Parts: sequence; structure tokens; C-alpha cells
Amino acid sequence: MRFNPLTDHDRYLDKDPKDMSLTELRMLLKIKRMDLQLGWNEFEGKIKFWQRVVRSVRESGMVDQVKDGIQSYLQNKSPKV
Repeated sequence: MRFNPLTDHDRYLDKDPKDMSLTELRMLLKIKRMDLQLGWNEFEGKIKFWQRVVRSVRESGMVDQVKDGIQSYLQNKSPKV
């Protein structure tokens, strides 16, 4: 019998680890590790997505245009002597 983490994980959710056999504890540990790995992969994916967004914005020149716009706005806003 093979363990399927997508369907078999429900068997271990309601059971207290104190009442589990060694095999069940190993399966629970495997489930927890896989869940942690999935969470980490999702986190890495989000970081990589935002890195690509920032890189694209930087390479498009939009950052320089915004800086220039803010500087010219501040220069025009400052009181003239």
C-alpha cells in the first residue's frame, strides 16, 4: 500500500500523536515535511515574482522617470528668492 499525501493525510489529522504507532508517526512527519516544503516553494515563488516585477520596472526606465518628475515638481514647488 502506497501513501498518497493528497488523500491519505486526513487519516492523521484527528488522531493524537501519543496514540499513533511508529508507522503512523512517520507518515505524520512526512506529511508535515511535505506541507512545509510546499509552503516554502510558494514563498519562494512569490519572492521570485516580485523580483521579476521590480527588475522589469527598473529596466523599463520608469524609476528614472518618476525620480525626474519628483525632482522637477520639488524644484517648481520651492519658493523662489
